[in-house]
Amino acid sequence: MTRRRWNSLTVRLTRKLVLWQVVTLVIFALIASIPASRFEFGVGLDDRVVKVIADAVRLEDGSLAMASTKDLEAVRRTHPDFWFHVASNTYAGLSEGPIPPDFAPAIDNVIYVSYADFGSYDQPNINPAIIRQANTEAGPVHIATGGGPRFEGVSLGLLLANRYFVGFSAALSLMLMIAIPITLQRELRGLSRAADEAGRIDVDQRGVRLSQREIPEEMLPLVRAINAALARLDEGIERRQRFMADAAHELRTPIAILQMRIDLLPRGAEREQLLLDVARLSNLADQLLDLQRIDMGQSNFDTFDLVKLAESATADMAPLVIAANDEISFESDAENVLVRGDRVALSRAVTNLIQNAITHAGAAARIIVSVGPSGTVTVSDNGPGISPEQRTRIFDPFYRVKPSTRGAGLGLNLVQEIVLRHRGTIKATDSKLGGAAFTIALPPDEPTET
Repeated sequence: MTRRRWNSLTVRLTRKLVLWQVVTLVIFALIASIPASRFEFGVGLDDRVVKVIADAVRLEDGSLAMASTKDLEAVRRTHPDFWFHVASNTYAGLSEGPIPPDFAPAIDNVIYVSYADFGSYDQPNINPAIIRQANTEAGPVHIATGGGPRFEGVSLGLLLANRYFVGFSAALSLMLMIAIPITLQRELRGLSRAADEAGRIDVDQRGVRLSQREIPEEMLPLVRAINAALARLDEGIERRQRFMADAAHELRTPIAILQMRIDLLPRGAEREQLLLDVARLSNLADQLLDLQRIDMGQSNFDTFDLVKLAESATADMAPLVIAANDEISFESDAENVLVRGDRVALSRAVTNLIQNAITHAGAAARIIVSVGPSGTVTVSDNGPGISPEQRTRIFDPFYRVKPSTRGAGLGLNLVQEIVLRHRGTIKATDSKLGGAAFTIALPPDEPTET
């Protein structure tokens, strides 16, 4: 059985139910003991005194003798009329205290009696007596006693003296402590299933609802409210996605018109810079569309060669690099590296890293795009680099290393989103050129769709 915390619902209910069951049992037994005590304990004498007498019996010089024990002395002090007679089939008997003459015949034949009560509730003037068998250091004996401690009315001690009641109570409590958690666990398994389902929900698994099967009636409103909240969240995310997709589509037309007009300008440094800015803006719009395609399950995941993808992205960006008076080269430690993913989105991610290097590496930058055999793509430059303190924040949206830098600070965040949706990682380190290096690591040739 699953180990549960002390304050869990199952443990709390078990604890309280067992407690109430025991309390109810004790109350019932106290009420039932009013008539039962007449038969169980006869005339009301506390027969636990028999054990006190038996513990004091000794064998000395071939005869029975009584030792002075603490319990026996306590009974003698508190009950001046206390008496007893101990008899054995082997040794001569011994007596102590004022034995009533009416019990003389019983005392003479006590070795033939194993269990007896003498006395009557209807005649309180007659002193009661009991006879019990007991084991002692001198062997088995028969003990007759009277004038000792009594049970007065209904008492908890009367119940605790009854070994049948104590055994039954302990067995019932043990059974309840085992049965109640098992029963509660079975009855609450619907809630456990719903909790497991809730733990598996994430932003990429929309449309998931908690199962209402085997949910207790009292918990159904909560589960339904959670499902309604999930539905509202799905609707909100879907509206946001539609807005982002529509906005990205709408941006493509004015960007294309702007690019066409810039192409008509005479060649010069200003024209080249405008072309670079428009290319970054176009790439940003394309990345937003890529993210929406992946989020809405419209991406095409297949197996492709990462070397060819990175080489193609480098070649596509070469004109912009040359226009910015920078250098770019491509390297690969393997001829082919197969990975699985959306090649369009990943190509966009590599392109964005190259554009990021063009923007931040400074004048006469040198950029190297390299592919590793384990499914990595690294874009490194010889720029000023990124401090270790900033490397944990550069992937946050709208964060820029230098506030005066051009751009909205979304490029690296979009790259990270694309890589995470491919179950990959991206990290920034120092490059061998002295600047910054961004490394994308993808699982080689493994399914990446959720």
